[in-house]
Amino acid sequence: MTIQIEIDKDKLLYLFEQGVLCAADFRCLNGESKQAVSQLCLTNCAKRLQIKTCTIPISVYKQTH
Repeated sequence: MTIQIEIDKDKLLYLFEQGVLCAADFRCLNGESKQAVSQLCLTNCAKRLQIKTCTIPISVYKQTH
């Protein structure tokens, strides 16, 4: 059984940010929604990349690369 719902884009972004929902968990019913979800995924990914810090010391990185 499937359930069709409508959700505010800010709420959807929040769920992505919290890691409780992934775009692979559902399918979009039209092209406009698919585009909006893709943009939200990219926005969330960009935010995560900005806050991620490198934990490997440079000297160790240089030795392995």
